[in-house]
Amino acid sequence: MRRAFLWVVVFWLMPGCGGEEKPEQPPGRVEADGDMGEVLKRRFTDASLPRQARLAVGGELLRREDGAAFLASRYRSSDRALVRALLDSLAAEDRVRAARLAAGLLEVAGGEEKLDFEVVLLQQGKDAVAPLIRLVSKRGDWQTVVQALDALGKLKAREGVVEMAACLNDSNTWVRMAAAHALGEVGDVQAVPALVGALEDTSDVVVAAVLVGLGRTGDDRAAAVCKARLSHSNPRVRGAAVSALGRLGRKDTAALLERMLEDPDEGVRYKARRALESVQAQR
Repeated sequence: MRRAFLWVVVFWLMPGCGGEEKPEQPPGRVEADGDMGEVLKRRFTDASLPRQARLAVGGELLRREDGAAFLASRYRSSDRALVRALLDSLAAEDRVRAARLAAGLLEVAGGEEKLDFEVVLLQQGKDAVAPLIRLVSKRGDWQTVVQALDALGKLKAREGVVEMAACLNDSNTWVRMAAAHALGEVGDVQAVPALVGALEDTSDVVVAAVLVGLGRTGDDRAAAVCKARLSHSNPRVRGAAVSALGRLGRKDTAALLERMLEDPDEGVRYKARRALESVQAQR
């Protein structure tokens, strides 16, 4: 099927084919790479061409550096269905190109539609890591960054730890929270120093997310900072510290967790019971 697509592309790019005359080039002149990119873009948007030919052209565009961005821009046009069909076809046969396109679509999509493209990226596995890291590094709209961080965490992408850690200093609270959760899901000890530093965040919800992330790393260094937050004034933070200690499972925290069973907040007491059961089960 892919070979058939390629022959269609060749046919429609040949001079005199597809109902459009192409000026003859002077002898010895080779068409510039940039020119070819523009030709492919024109062919993709040419509604007079057969659908299969346009899909094949879209596949060729994704081999180019700016191809994914161009195709993503067409998603908000009359070519929406065609772009989606291209993504669906590539998802089954070429994970690398499918991931490039899905990342571009995640960036331009709005609202819940972003979730749909995150699912597609997760389906591409490790081939989606590089495009997702680029989205995080780009720091576009906060919703895109949050979804990209979430996907990197679920993919346990150690390659993106540095970029994820940088998001702990983002101006947006949701981005900082997402970065903390993602780093925890990755579980790489390389992230521990950055997470410990983020405990100085001025937002309690971010501090709580950082504690949860530290608990997921399983690193012994996390125990001390989690213990220190058991007396925090915010019950959300105390509850996160309790849950983190339960996940870390250190036997020397059992006595502390027992004391948290008397916490004035019902939610903290519930988490303390669960954490204590987890610690005791590892004895």
